[in-house]
Amino acid sequence: MKLPNGYGSVVNLGKRRRKPYAARITVGWTEDGKQKKKYLGYYKTRQEAMKALADYNENPFDLATREVTFAELYEKWLTLKERGKQVTVSNAAAFKNLSALHNMPFVDIRKRHIQGVIDSSELSYSSKQRMKVLCNQLFKYAIDNEIVTTNFAALVEMPPNKQSEIHKPFTPAELETLWQNTADTGVKIALILCYTGLRPTELLEIKTANVHLAERYMQGGIKTSAGKNRIIPIAKKILPFISELYNPQSETLEIKDSQKIIKTYRQLKKLFEQNELLKNHLPHDGRHTCATLMDDAEISLKIRQLILGHSAQDITSRVYTHKTIQQLIDAIDKI
Repeated sequence: MKLPNGYGSVVNLGKRRRKPYAARITVGWTEDGKQKKKYLGYYKTRQEAMKALADYNENPFDLATREVTFAELYEKWLTLKERGKQVTVSNAAAFKNLSALHNMPFVDIRKRHIQGVIDSSELSYSSKQRMKVLCNQLFKYAIDNEIVTTNFAALVEMPPNKQSEIHKPFTPAELETLWQNTADTGVKIALILCYTGLRPTELLEIKTANVHLAERYMQGGIKTSAGKNRIIPIAKKILPFISELYNPQSETLEIKDSQKIIKTYRQLKKLFEQNELLKNHLPHDGRHTCATLMDDAEISLKIRQLILGHSAQDITSRVYTHKTIQQLIDAIDKI
């Protein structure tokens, strides 16, 4: 069937190609009257190529944007966003986990592509959720810039959020062993995590200016609106450990391993892996331990939520009074 003038054409480039059919259009003319061709893409069947050509004629797009890959769009999006360090780290991790999409033209990405990457991933639910969130943000950016018209990421279905079995609290016997070995640097860090409920990355980001040793509390936290810049009470039993990490000349607490300052979660995880007393645990297990200890001590739900940075409907204000801070300190001293 002859196609209308100016519609474009589908050509067969040879059977040896994995995608032998190409859809192409005319984008101009040379001085001697010859057509300048531009390829829309390459396809396994003639039907696929014809559909691509029909889609283009129904909704013509800028061929320059047609060639923008997922990775290129991500880089453009990053340069236009002012984001905190932790959010950038989260984006970078999600982007890395979406590597199967990196070289795909963004306009070709559909729900099935994103869904396939998420469904085949063995990562945690939260990691998969961050992957979907990043795709959703990139599609919104692409729509704003008229690269695509549909947000296919919004159609992606998340798998069931199964309770993670990766993390396990330290048992009472293990905690007792840790308290018998407090000369060990790794043990001190583990106990700080167990008695503050801090996420490992939160501990690494605590600013020295936000550490109040005399008043026995710190301020920090990341990830959620309820967890950011929260008050972290310092239990009396770990106050000496926090004091050792405190250096007024340093921007953050100095967490050291053999005089080397630990700055990343990977380094902290390695510290646990190389320690005989900690190798069966992950740094995040300290947070689970704190939650368990507070539950065992029958500390009120509201206080536990404030310490751990969990949101709740009955917590309508996060303005900490002196009374509230003292309540948090009294509570953490009970575990």
